[in-house]
Amino acid sequence: MGTHRLVSELSLDKPLHPVRVKVICKGPTVVGSGFQKTVLIIGDEKGNTIQATLVRDLEASADMPLEEGHSYEIKDFELSHVIPERVRLTRNRYNINITKSSVVLKIDPIKHFSFYCFPNWDDLYRGLHHPKFPIDIYGQVIGVGFLEEYIMEPVNGNNGIIDHKIRFFVLHIPNVVIKCVAYGALAHVFNDLWNSIDADIVLCVLQCWQINWGQGRLKRVTNIDGISKIVFDPIGVPEIDDLRLRIANEDF
Repeated sequence: MGTHRLVSELSLDKPLHPVRVKVICKGPTVVGSGFQKTVLIIGDEKGNTIQATLVRDLEASADMPLEEGHSYEIKDFELSHVIPERVRLTRNRYNINITKSSVVLKIDPIKHFSFYCFPNWDDLYRGLHHPKFPIDIYGQVIGVGFLEEYIMEPVNGNNGIIDHKIRFFVLHIPNVVIKCVAYGALAHVFNDLWNSIDADIVLCVLQCWQINWGQGRLKRVTNIDGISKIVFDPIGVPEIDDLRLRIANEDF
């Protein structure tokens, strides 16, 4: 397939060679005036990640390329700086724009086993992790609440609509408990998964969750609508495997 680059090597000052990536997350599709836009998080074989935007005409086929969990070679894309927002999905300063001129080829699966990036807990607790960047967290699920109704903030003059949230806690390391709140559709996903599990100990990974600070310290983490995920009892994650071993040895 020719020369390709890691996403960490991309620059507006260099020729844009193809990239080979795995789709880590595929966000919701937003329909605009004559187009449809989908935000993606993609990563290369070295674990580097970058945000991407797939833009297609409204009359384009409903079968969207770039399915979550699959790997692709992408060429003839455009590169732009990430638009400053309250939350940036990756630390890469660029955004890959995939347009109708881009070429997308499905390839063999990217070998990198996991794209989780767990922060140093001491740095996180001391406020050294910038809240604009989402984080991944792993641990044992404890203290799960019930689905609660809440009123969303009004948008464009419309009254706030009623949605649901659920509170729970993740025991990250001994004596460190993280308060978590899932809102909207993910609250229902979490509630259904939790109620379907028959186990005394449930481990999880929260992927791409947002930090909320309070009084100079971590207050809670919340989901980013359409982006954040929760995985119960994931397989092939070294940190989870180590945690299982520590629990089995009663060292947790």
